[in-house]
Amino acid sequence: MTGTGGPTAAPGSAGPVTVVLGSAGRRPYLVEAFRDAVRRLGLAGEVVALEQDPASPALAAADRGIVMPPCDHETYAPAMEEWFGRERPTLFVTVDDVELQVLSEGLADRLRALGCAVAGPGPAGQAPSADKYLMARFLSRVGVSVPRTVLGSRWQSLADDADPGTAFVVKHRFGSGSSGLRLTRRRGLADAVERAAVTARDAHGREALRALDAVVVQERLAGEEYGVDGVFGFGRPAGVLRGTLARRKLRIRAGQTDRAETVDPSPFAPVVARLGAALRPTGLVDLDLVRDHHGVLWVLDINPRFGGGYPFSHVAGADAPAFLLASALGRAPDPALLHYEIGVVAERVEEVRRAEVRAVGRASEEAGTAPAA
Repeated sequence: MTGTGGPTAAPGSAGPVTVVLGSAGRRPYLVEAFRDAVRRLGLAGEVVALEQDPASPALAAADRGIVMPPCDHETYAPAMEEWFGRERPTLFVTVDDVELQVLSEGLADRLRALGCAVAGPGPAGQAPSADKYLMARFLSRVGVSVPRTVLGSRWQSLADDADPGTAFVVKHRFGSGSSGLRLTRRRGLADAVERAAVTARDAHGREALRALDAVVVQERLAGEEYGVDGVFGFGRPAGVLRGTLARRKLRIRAGQTDRAETVDPSPFAPVVARLGAALRPTGLVDLDLVRDHHGVLWVLDINPRFGGGYPFSHVAGADAPAFLLASALGRAPDPALLHYEIGVVAERVEEVRRAEVRAVGRASEEAGTAPAA
């Protein structure tokens, strides 16, 4: 099967499942959440982590750890196809933007043809998901409110049209999280753009050849900030919204939500549904929004993957991993899996996990893999 769907497993299939997480890195909680999902659905199976770093915490947390080539290396796609062809996993979810880009260039469809459900945007959805400049233009065309966005090389035009005292946001065009992020006023805008350009990368994670055009500048909007997840299943048609998870950001540290409160998702669902109809994704789509004093919702950023804010909804009762796994198996997932308690305040905490791995498999190994520590 190709396209955005998953394998045609029989509804209710209870055979052993293999969930594969790509580039989970410092997010072992995702490994644990998917392992819990396997149990919650009454299935036998395992969670496998694919990483380029043999000391990744995700490898140590997984039932099996496989060392893969870096996703921007020429050997990555052949190694993935060989491993997926041998192992025939049920579901593949990556949380890395560069890996999503490589998958969108034909690899995802080849893995789907091997019987694996692959989460991510549809063929037309990857470019506007990965490119913040294209994203702003794309969303505006489909009726979603976005702040005015220009390339770093055109910052002067935005500054000249802005009201006195306007604040600006500078960030990497193809970045993740707080990559290249700078907040500034008109006087410091040129310097902020130049500094962000120094570390800018292209969509494949390589050094940008036209550095200023690998930076975007937006007007900074005033209002309450929210993190929202849209959940999209693997059935047909693709891009149908199955659930919305919403959080009000109470504190942000280093560009990442540090404390949040779960809120009613219903005001956000129409925006997420419109976005889904345009991008036709499967899996999770993570959005950053601002609600201004008029009540208008503005989309600041989208990531077609599990974002760093999902755990705030998970601890309040939502179980997106179980929903997605059920959908990948061809089941009709219980909508209650995406229900959660409103008003739950949660905070990110620091922890140290042992990352030493005694033995992990490598993609090139012919005869199976060894368990991670």
